[in-house]
Amino acid sequence: MQNGVTQKEFYEAIEKVTRETNALAVTMTETKTLIRDYNGLRQFISDIDDRVQRLEDYACSKKEYREYMGWIVGCVATILAIISYFS
Repeated sequence: MQNGVTQKEFYEAIEKVTRETNALAVTMTETKTLIRDYNGLRQFISDIDDRVQRLEDYACSKKEYREYMGWIVGCVATILAIISYFS
């Protein structure tokens, strides 16, 4: 019986480790790409969320403006009615 490793077995083991290392490098590159894309998507969603918030704020302020305009027109009409009644 032989206790040592032959050169062929050693070479095959080194080749196997090399293939596994190359496969791991490819997987790591794919993972890096996915993480980059995910981070870009998160930034895009954050930007869209900010834009939606600004639009909602603008719509809310516009709605308040319209409500005040109704009150102002109503008050002016009431004042004109009172003035025309006493004239």
